[in-house]
Amino acid sequence: MKKYISLLAVPALALLMGACSKDTENTTWVTYYPQMTVEGDLYVNWEAGRAFQDPGVTVIMNGEEMSTDLVTVSTSMDLANPQPGFYTITYGFTNPEGIVAQATRNIAVYPASDPIVGYYVTDANSLRSGSEAFAAGKFFPIKVTASNGAYAVNDLLGGYYDLDRGYGSGYALPGVLSIGTGGELNLDSYTKIAGWPDNEVEDFDDATYDASTKTFHWVVGYAGTPFDIYITKL
Repeated sequence: MKKYISLLAVPALALLMGACSKDTENTTWVTYYPQMTVEGDLYVNWEAGRAFQDPGVTVIMNGEEMSTDLVTVSTSMDLANPQPGFYTITYGFTNPEGIVAQATRNIAVYPASDPIVGYYVTDANSLRSGSEAFAAGKFFPIKVTASNGAYAVNDLLGGYYDLDRGYGSGYALPGVLSIGTGGELNLDSYTKIAGWPDNEVEDFDDATYDASTKTFHWVVGYAGTPFDIYITKL
């Protein structure tokens, strides 16, 4: 599925009045703002060692599509031979007046031997307090990384406070999960939310990993509130 995001929320055309000087008095000029659209997905999982096929971006200015030769691309990832890790690709375009449009794509490169690593999304059927389907119709990316034979999840709350409430990443609840032979999950450790240092994880139940659907599920009790979380790999 493709996602298209318009990066510059400004008018496509602006009229600017010149400074009052002998040469520019009563002068009006026009500048066209570039509008950049990311082609493909903003979050991508990619197997290590396979050359990355970048869908790129489209830039429209004054109703005209600009040449891709004018778009700058910056990343620390080896596009020809990606190695495991999490990367961003940054695209930039500058119009003749120096106005910049910019966009990013996020890439999780996972080793072929460990396809669990990567970007996940909180499923719409995730619940807070047993009834609040907070992720319905929304996109909350969750990062899963390898951690000494287990897996670190950047938010056991599925993005509820961080992304849904907009408190920021300091209100995510990171945890490390180990997977048993039957797919059962254990919470090996977690890091307290800095803004609420007195709150503990009270319980961690019904926790499983389904390899056929690439879905994690758990119910975590936090500050007297159950969070019934499903995350599925993109």
